[in-house]
Amino acid sequence: MGRKRKLKAGVTIPPNKDPEIEQKVRKFVERRLFHVTGHAKKRMENREVTILEILQVLKRYRRDAKHDEYKEYDSGGNQINRWSYAFKGKTLDKRTLRIAVSLITEQERSLLIVTVIDLDI
Repeated sequence: MGRKRKLKAGVTIPPNKDPEIEQKVRKFVERRLFHVTGHAKKRMENREVTILEILQVLKRYRRDAKHDEYKEYDSGGNQINRWSYAFKGKTLDKRTLRIAVSLITEQERSLLIVTVIDLDI
């Protein structure tokens, strides 16, 4: 999988180049094993994006790896130490969305939809 990288304060993190991330995300979407964060729900409402549009992008389009991010803490200050993976694609009405997702780490049992960005705004 590649070399591990170090963050400040000696935290070691795995590389974000998981060759199976797209397959894992699609599996969770097909099985409806996902949760939407409160932040993502707010963004969906603000940007008038439906869950069906999000699922469409996650099922049909590829990862936008240059926007993957490692997060030590969530917005509430809770330590999470996990990668957020970005997917980018078009909805049926041709809107371009970027969706950030994470795998919930307890044996990667479900998908967490972290945020939704409408790139056409």
